[in-house]
Order: sequence, then structure tokens, then C-alpha cells
Amino acid sequence: MTKWQSKMERGEIVNRPIQYEMLQLRRRMLGLTQSELANSLGISQGLLSKIEQGLKPIESEELLHKFANTLRCEVSFFSQREQLYGAPMSAHPMFRKQASVGQKMLDKLLAETNVRIAHIRTLLSSIELAPDLPLPRYDIDELSDGPEQAAEYVRRAWYLPNGPLDNLTVLCERAGCIIIPCDMGDAKIDGLTYRLAGLPPLIFMNKNLPGDRWRFTLAHELGHVVLHQYPSENMEDEANIFASALLMPKNDIGPYLRNIDIARAASLKPTWKVSMGALIVRAKTLRKITEGQSGYLWRQMSMQGYRLAEPPELQFPREVPSLLPAFFDHFRGHLGYTESDIVQILGLFIGELAGLYDLPASWKPALRVVK
Repeated sequence: MTKWQSKMERGEIVNRPIQYEMLQLRRRMLGLTQSELANSLGISQGLLSKIEQGLKPIESEELLHKFANTLRCEVSFFSQREQLYGAPMSAHPMFRKQASVGQKMLDKLLAETNVRIAHIRTLLSSIELAPDLPLPRYDIDELSDGPEQAAEYVRRAWYLPNGPLDNLTVLCERAGCIIIPCDMGDAKIDGLTYRLAGLPPLIFMNKNLPGDRWRFTLAHELGHVVLHQYPSENMEDEANIFASALLMPKNDIGPYLRNIDIARAASLKPTWKVSMGALIVRAKTLRKITEGQSGYLWRQMSMQGYRLAEPPELQFPREVPSLLPAFFDHFRGHLGYTESDIVQILGLFIGELAGLYDLPASWKPALRVVK
């Protein structure tokens, strides 16, 4: 497990001026329109728009607390200083492709990722990560075998044995990546990766993915971290090749893929912890089956409904990140922060924080019986 040491304990929270863009960010995170929020606050939409743009101040303490109550957060949330980010470079094509999902859903997702980035930056101000695995970076133009070679080098840098990877999530965390499960809802996006100055790689993962798709998506996002400093036309294909090679090294899996059929793909899935579809694609890529055999297998997959959902008896639990929950335990156990302190520095109520960061039951507020 990645280790960390305290840098310094934070002092008392200082009253800071309102950052008006945080009002808009929280509204978008909750999926509210300006009109809906204005109605709840009992003010005009025009006034709310000017407040969000910083053109009009919040003129009373009463209205400020009304904002906090309506947006279900602490007043301190509005004082966080944080640069706001758009979609990461690898996600721009996905966001264009998913435009049919609706801009409101994508705005909600981006607002949540921005809030989480602010939280992680705050937490890391008192924690120093000390990864025990390296995180190599490669220039794909300097690799004769491209992403395939990069995946081989990563496995060698991590001193991994031949064969299947036991737990990719643990390996990524040991290499200093912070993995953040998110409920991405109907956005139809599996993962997002941010590489921001002063922060380790942040990999946002759709927590609703099945175990096999989680692993492939995580390997894909790791490919972006390892290979892509700048956007390029082929970056998605390169990340897919990297993911396949990382999870299924050609020399290890090749002999098992020769003339693969549906039954063998099903038998290999629990061992390699990848989907049957990924095994078929890998077999074709490594020329263990022909184009015609590949097409036949995909028709069989469609006929049996496996392209939509592979057999439930072959599914396995998704891997669970542990680094972020450990941050919270470190703050409470080692640094002596109370839940109230954490609520103040992060600006959200403990129940929502527990849900956002998969904190154990001890962090969740107890239910009260009300007569």
C-alpha cells in the first residue's frame, strides 16, 4: 500500500471571501437549473445569474445561509479557491459523441469531478504520498512496437510475474494514481483521467461497471497516463492496445487463444479477469484467429446475447480502491480531525462525503427515529 506522512496540520479555518463560481459549480453538481435554484431561494433568475457571475454580492448573511441550505452544503464550500477544469483531453471525443445524452448530465458529471479535485487537493495539502512502484512515461514515437511495448515495460518496471494481473487497482494505487469511483449515471462514460500540476494522476471510474470492464477501463486510463502528454488523433486506439497488452501479454496468453471459441473464451475469463469480448479481440489482434473466425464468433456472441451482457455466472466483483478512504481515516485517526472539521474544510455534509468516497459505515450519520 502506498504510504504517506503528514506535512503539517491545518490551523483553524479562516473566513475567506465567497468564490461565486463555486455557487454555480454546486448548482450544476446537483443538476439544478438557474430557474429552479432561483425559485427555491425566492429571488429572480436575473439576480442569481449576476451573483454567479460575481457581478452582484450576496448582500445578507441570511441569503448566504439560504444558498447553503438549498444547495445542501456548508457555507465554507463557497470559499474554496480552485481552478475549474473542463473535460480531460482524452474525453473530448467521448463528450462530443455522447452529446445525445444531454448537456445537463455532462455538466453535472464535470461539476462533480471538479468538486472532487478540489477535495483531493485539500486532503493532499496535509498528506505526502510515497508510491512504492514507479509510474513510467513513454514517448510512443520512440517505441518500435508502440503501446504493446509500453505495456511490457510497465509490467517489467513493476516486477510483475508472467500471466494474469491479480489486482490492477492496487497496482495503480501503489504507483501513485488516485482512483475515484463515481456514479456516472446515464453519461455513458466509463472513465476520465486528469493530469494536473501539483497532483498525482486522478482516474475517475464509473462505479457501475462490472468487474471485467472496470479492469479494462482502468488499464485504458493508465495507458493515457503512461503514453499521452498531449492529445492526439490515435490516443484512444493506443490506450486500448496498451490495456489489452497489459492485461493479456502476447507471450503469456497467445497459446491459449489459438482457434479460440465461445466455450474457451468463457473458461479463460475467470483466470485473466477480462471479458470474453476482450479475449476475442486479442486473439484477432495476435492473429490467432482469422478475420472470418472473428466475425463468426461475434455473430455467436450476438445470438446468445453476450454482446450486451456476458453470462452472470462468469461475472466477478469489481476491484475496490482503498487510497481515498485511507486518506479520511488518516485525517481522523492520525491528524486528530473531527468529522465536523472535515465537513468544514471540504464544505459538504458527512453523509454526502461518505457516499462520494465510499467511506465505511462509521463515517455515515446514524439514522434517528422521529415520532
